[in-house]
Amino acid sequence: MVRNRWIKFILLYIGGVVVSLSQLKLVPIQNELVQELGISLSMVSWLMSIFTVSGIFLAVPGGTLVTRFGPKKLLLALMGFLALGNLWGAFSTSFWSLLLSRAVEGISFSMIIMVGIVLINFWFKENHSGIATGLWGTFSALGSMLAMNLFKPIVQKYGLHSLWYLIAVLSLILLFLYLIFLDEPASQAIAEGRKKEGSVKNAMENKAIWLLAVAQGCMAFILFAFINLYPVIYTQYYGLSENLANSYTGYFGLFGIPFGALAGFLIDKLKKGQVIIFCSFLLMLVATFWMGYLNSNITFIAQLFALSAGASLSSSCVMILAPKVVKQERLIGASISFINLFYYIGIFIGTPLVTKVSEIGDSWLTAIYLLVAVGMIALLAVIGFIRLNKHKVLS
Repeated sequence: MVRNRWIKFILLYIGGVVVSLSQLKLVPIQNELVQELGISLSMVSWLMSIFTVSGIFLAVPGGTLVTRFGPKKLLLALMGFLALGNLWGAFSTSFWSLLLSRAVEGISFSMIIMVGIVLINFWFKENHSGIATGLWGTFSALGSMLAMNLFKPIVQKYGLHSLWYLIAVLSLILLFLYLIFLDEPASQAIAEGRKKEGSVKNAMENKAIWLLAVAQGCMAFILFAFINLYPVIYTQYYGLSENLANSYTGYFGLFGIPFGALAGFLIDKLKKGQVIIFCSFLLMLVATFWMGYLNSNITFIAQLFALSAGASLSSSCVMILAPKVVKQERLIGASISFINLFYYIGIFIGTPLVTKVSEIGDSWLTAIYLLVAVGMIALLAVIGFIRLNKHKVLS
């Protein structure tokens, strides 16, 4: 086993990035998929969203699985499913086969966040765990940046299915490295955790957790709808070239990387958790509305920056503040699992619903207004959370 915890963290982080690459690999090649499979853009949106369907069913029991089998074994299984799904997808020639392969790939995404947090807390204990947790939350942003800048040229040179082969190979390499180099809590510690495990039913009795879950679900709805549809909106609504649209979308991931860690720093230093989470969701709402009214290169970049900052800060604030409003420590895991359930539902329904509304309304502006409405629901949930905890110092 590797003793240096940061080396282990880097290996874990790379795994998170590879999972994110698998999730987002369809975004820059949507036109190629439409031509290859002879399907509509709305059907492609289902290929993107089905990746998270496993998370809807596995988010809640995920905490139990980690406790029962241990985080390392679960991580190995997740990498195995990622490899299997990508190998299946590489040989798929029909929409339905590819759809099923995406669901298998998505098993890796369903628990990677939670497994990572468990391992980080074990490796770092009380020392630098906050920094590591904040950095861990940025793997999706880095995956988005890499996918939007690298995958289109790879497909043009090596063919459409090359992305599936690439991620399958990376998954198997990581599985082998994890098996050799990573460690986990001893079986006795896992057994103790099983005894202290809290139920989701108990966690659901906390109104604050419900409000955070709604806010997080709305955030995921908006965030992943934009991640998946930015290139299409840029080309169809604003008339940008496909290369420029993909390039702009790549900036979105780049901007999001530092803000996950920044949320923890701000909350710790300023001792104003309620103010920071409100400002984060407000910024996301404003940036969402702004998307319908861009008129120059500067506004394209500024809107990307604002939305990326708002969404990254919002998501991190929810994860940081949730444990602070849980009455019993044993319910933290169950509470996070419940919040993640809403997160995965938001990802799953966001892209197809927004795409369908754009088709029915015959305009992407109509779809953007839908996203604004979802952002308003998120902000109202945050306001309710703040009012519920107005006498607490959430630092």
